[in-house]
Amino acid sequence: MSFGLRFVMALILGALTADMFSLRGREEDKLRIESLKPGRQVCLIEPMLLPVALAMGMAFFLLWGGVQALGRFAANLWLLFFQIGVYYALLLLVLAPLRRAVSARACAALWLVPGLLYFLVWIVMDDDSRPLAVLTLPKALFEPMFAVWLLGFLGLLVWQMVSHLQFRRLLLRDAVPERDAALLEQWHAELRRHGVRRDIPVVVSRQVSTPLTVGCFLRTMRLVLPGRHYSREELELIFCHELRHIVRRDTRTKLFLGFCTALCWFNPLCWIARRRASDDLELSCDEAVLEDADEATRRRYAELLLQHGASGRGCTTCLSGAAQTLRYRLSHVMKPAKRLSGGLLVGAAAFALTATAGTLALADAARPARELLFEGQTQTPCVQRVFVSGWREDMRLSRKVFGYDEAALTGFLGSLRIREIYAGAQGREQPFGTRCLDIDYEIPGQEGLIRLTLSDGLLIADLPDDGRGEIACLVEEEIDWQALDAMLDFEAPDPDPDPRTPVLDLWFSGCETANQEHLSAQSRTLFVRDAEGIRVPEQEDFGVGGVFGLAVTQVRLEFEPEPRDYTVTVENWDRSLSYTVQSSELEDGVLPLAPYSAHYTVRGGFDSFRQTYYQMEFFFDVGLPGEEAVWGAAS
Repeated sequence: MSFGLRFVMALILGALTADMFSLRGREEDKLRIESLKPGRQVCLIEPMLLPVALAMGMAFFLLWGGVQALGRFAANLWLLFFQIGVYYALLLLVLAPLRRAVSARACAALWLVPGLLYFLVWIVMDDDSRPLAVLTLPKALFEPMFAVWLLGFLGLLVWQMVSHLQFRRLLLRDAVPERDAALLEQWHAELRRHGVRRDIPVVVSRQVSTPLTVGCFLRTMRLVLPGRHYSREELELIFCHELRHIVRRDTRTKLFLGFCTALCWFNPLCWIARRRASDDLELSCDEAVLEDADEATRRRYAELLLQHGASGRGCTTCLSGAAQTLRYRLSHVMKPAKRLSGGLLVGAAAFALTATAGTLALADAARPARELLFEGQTQTPCVQRVFVSGWREDMRLSRKVFGYDEAALTGFLGSLRIREIYAGAQGREQPFGTRCLDIDYEIPGQEGLIRLTLSDGLLIADLPDDGRGEIACLVEEEIDWQALDAMLDFEAPDPDPDPRTPVLDLWFSGCETANQEHLSAQSRTLFVRDAEGIRVPEQEDFGVGGVFGLAVTQVRLEFEPEPRDYTVTVENWDRSLSYTVQSSELEDGVLPLAPYSAHYTVRGGFDSFRQTYYQMEFFFDVGLPGEEAVWGAAS
């Protein structure tokens, strides 16, 4: 993907994210005056999209390409995990000023923005753009390091799941359903007001000291209350707090944060980020519940926080929080400050993540190119073809070179120090006009070619029977193009030219025509005779072109290659009359035109390279001025 296309895509996604954040915020704000529509989502994005996309990607590549394809996919995903870790580390650095400047809802959404990368899972695979940064990791170490990472990831993921299930079992083991009719009626009313479609049971447990919600899905959710009495006003605050978590899908957000922590378990900053993200989820709910609240309500809410000094474990959300965050929450509750909504900031974060996703590269340690290209070959490869493009101002298009110093070229290429890119951005996409050297090597006794493309800073290699396709390598040194130029002879002729299909160029002139009119005649190959015998090509598409409305009197015929001989058949427009002109009757290939509008057919035999003979027909028409009624409809 080109940088321009990636930038546009990132810009669109950033704008959509900012707009989506604002729309979800306005939707949630309706709770102050009305109910939410049933099933309405107010979180920025479904938190589990990225984990599901990664699991589907790994399954697809395993089934489609086996272990090797899965390994390549995993190497690219490692870079995605690295990017998420860097994002969380940067967010930690600016979290304190952000909390003072923007809403807690925006701060909470920023932790969820990496979930938007789910749609880039396929894009980051073999990105052809230039890498923004290259991480060096010897390929020999990648597999053992990946095995260690995978064990840590799976172990931590399983531990988190088991820990959550054990905590859930502990909470609900001795829990009893709530029997207070007034409390249940108030709870069900709040469920309907918040647009929750499914009834969520309320239970009382001796294992909790603060109200909390456990469960990642509505059918498994439970509101767990401690065994104490609450006033109606206190219950309203508790229910609103927990239902904000539910409609925002915060338990699944905690599951996503746990997943990201498992991905980046080797990065201690990700563990800190997980705790800070949980704090922002609680601060965001405090902010939403107390929007436009009076001082008495804020004081009552602060007392509830002080009375429930505990924090939840696993995928749970709770009214209170850890002791180290309680002071900060209380200050926000009692001394609210005016903050920006933060939608533009969330959009900017989505833009930055999308613009940089997949542009990192993971490369092997540097080594001479000969170790990758030529070692292990039983026979010495020999140059078969050499092409250049963008070499000089007059060589912007690809051109074959027939003269070269093979030993010098092979030695030059083999001496280059390269680093093989085996994950991330490959840099294969080259802008038009980039100076490139393309060389094909033939291996005696083996099928397939070694295909190399060298440009500034990059060597693309396609090795036969390698199974990896094109291999992109970074060139560690500046390429001496002048030295390469000296190894090539651009004036050398083609020692064995391919047969070329003959062509006919027409140059029309006349007494009233100031300039010659040029036209390439339409053609048809009647048959070809070469070393394999005589064959008739498949029917070719040919039309009839010509000059119309010009007072032309003659045409000069220029053939490439020159024919053995040819004839020209001239037919009037309705083909009722005709005559034939032999090539021997023409002087310097100049054919006098008929004094009326006519069709012209040129037939001839041509010798091309490699003893190939073509029998051809060429066609053109001439429509003279004053005879538009004759040729107008056909032209």
